[in-house]
Amino acid sequence: MEKKQGKKITITTTDGQPFKVPVEGSLGLLALGYKGLIAWRQVRRQYQKVREANKSQNENTKTED
Repeated sequence: MEKKQGKKITITTTDGQPFKVPVEGSLGLLALGYKGLIAWRQVRRQYQKVREANKSQNENTKTED
């Protein structure tokens, strides 16, 4: 089963400034409800992809030595 990737959700503060969603999440994101949860999941998924790519890259350089 393939999940659809929707467009990235952006969250702004009351003064219109963009809010950087932390990977750890926050109580404020939870208070926003569905949109806050989806925004956090997007950031977490992106972080995990980068982390896995770095891990595999490090393993490849170790095997070349």
